[in-house]
Amino acid sequence: MQITIKYRAQLAELTKIENESITAVNVKDVLKHIKKQFGAKAEKKAEAMLIIVNGQSILQLKHFKTVLKDGDEVSFLPICGGG
Repeated sequence: MQITIKYRAQLAELTKIENESITAVNVKDVLKHIKKQFGAKAEKKAEAMLIIVNGQSILQLKHFKTVLKDGDEVSFLPICGGG
């Protein structure tokens, strides 16, 4: 499936890009792609971020096993706290 990845914050700094299109079946495939293309440091940063598929957190779906469809958008956002 052809999907779009959107990198934000520190992950965009590590990858040196904000968006790219890749072929992936699930979120784990996206993380494997990040490790292969940008290294283990980028993969660890990506795993620690809020991962969104089409506007919905993977925590509400099937986590890293979330299946992707053609045209899906996977975003990596920083986790922010407040109080």
